[in-house]
Amino acid sequence: MVKRDLIRNLLILGLVCLVLILLRCFVFTPYRVRMVDANSYLNQGDLVLATRTDSVERDDLVLYEVDGKDYTGRVIAKAKDSVTYMDDVLYLNNKIKTEGYLTGLKERYLTSADSSGYFTHDFTLQTLTESEENQVATDSYLILNDNRQDENDSRKFGLIPSKQVKGVIAFRLLPLKKFGFLETK
Repeated sequence: MVKRDLIRNLLILGLVCLVLILLRCFVFTPYRVRMVDANSYLNQGDLVLATRTDSVERDDLVLYEVDGKDYTGRVIAKAKDSVTYMDDVLYLNNKIKTEGYLTGLKERYLTSADSSGYFTHDFTLQTLTESEENQVATDSYLILNDNRQDENDSRKFGLIPSKQVKGVIAFRLLPLKKFGFLETK
């Protein structure tokens, strides 16, 4: 009786471990937020989960990989979108797009001594991709950091192919007092 219960419990434990490993491999990617990734929603040291999904939307915080290193950023534009950034104003598909998630960071930067007058320096898709193309390519994203002074994003790497996006950051594991889904928009 005791032996049968032990075997059953070991099988259940093994099955739970297998399910967790499969979820980790195919669905979730844990990521520890670094200082350069921190913004109004993510703090240095937070442990977040990026969920692999086929549907990445504008304004989603995503985890992506470039040259073997992981980065976080916000999806600004998807395939077929045109983008111009002029005088701290985002023009998405020739219409002004407000970026409410930047308000706090932008105000802090513009009142600091290091301020150059613009939170986001001017660019167009043509200057980023060094081509005549004025729309985001199919299966690619324009991704920018919320902290626009850190240019380790599409301004440095170019458009990010969808295969390099590891997932949408939607859940915080640590610290426990902030455990739960992220409100990032």
